Amino acid sequence: MTTVKFTKYQGIGNDFIIIDSRHHDLYEYLSNSETEIVSNICNRRFGVGADGVILLLNSDNGSNARMEIFNSDGSIAEMCGNGIRCLVNYIKQFIDIDLSDTCTIQTLAGNLEASLTSSGKVKINMGNPTFTPSEIPTKLKSGVDNIPCGNIDIGTTTLKVYSVSMGNPHLITYVDDLETIPFEVWGYELEKNHNFPNKTNVHFAQIINSNTVKIKIWERACGPTLACGTGACAVLAVTALLGRCSEEATILLPGGKLYIKWPDKNGPIYMSGPAEFVFNGTIDLSKYT
Repeated sequence: MTTVKFTKYQGIGNDFIIIDSRHHDLYEYLSNSETEIVSNICNRRFGVGADGVILLLNSDNGSNARMEIFNSDGSIAEMCGNGIRCLVNYIKQFIDIDLSDTCTIQTLAGNLEASLTSSGKVKINMGNPTFTPSEIPTKLKSGVDNIPCGNIDIGTTTLKVYSVSMGNPHLITYVDDLETIPFEVWGYELEKNHNFPNKTNVHFAQIINSNTVKIKIWERACGPTLACGTGACAVLAVTALLGRCSEEATILLPGGKLYIKWPDKNGPIYMSGPAEFVFNGTIDLSKYT
């Protein structure tokens, strides 16, 4: 196994290299590799360039398909909202898996249900948000509305932060103006803060009105990205519980818009957004070891 075919997709600027790995052992190969294959492939100057690599695999629990995703640094992610939308459209367009209008994708965060909307967007049942600190995991203690929260000092600034899991850990902090914060300094420090033993995705949120929240994203193991689907859901969950936005809102990300709905606070969150084909190609893995 030296050369493999790939397809590149993007969801509001969050881009992925997708590989059909149902008939070879690429997942084991990449998982056990001592080299930096994935990070080299994702390198935007010397590789294909992407925020991550998604492998399509056969499900082992009765789902239509299984998704495994590697971050751009080669680490394995539990889930990715933009990634799963891209995978569903990839399967619909290129793969011989018979999908109805509704399908189920197996992920490390559980089985997630996906459907295509009349406007061509992909809608994902993202599951229930988790606020139990040990399950996120975070050392922050549960506070108002049972949301883990606390203060984190960065230099002379104290940030009030909140945490939730959407199958992967998220930190949310609210700011008055996204354009005036030291985004990269704060993002880097918060990602690896000691309150998050597995590190965390970081989201800076600016509330525009009760139906619109604007965010900037620092993704765990990736750094700044244009979009994060699980992050948009995490922001909606925390902001709605705090009473700062409604249960249905548009989340404005650097790469575009996602539509998030949480009709029952004891139930799942739904995310809708685009996923678009970019190009096909082949990768000679021997060049990236």
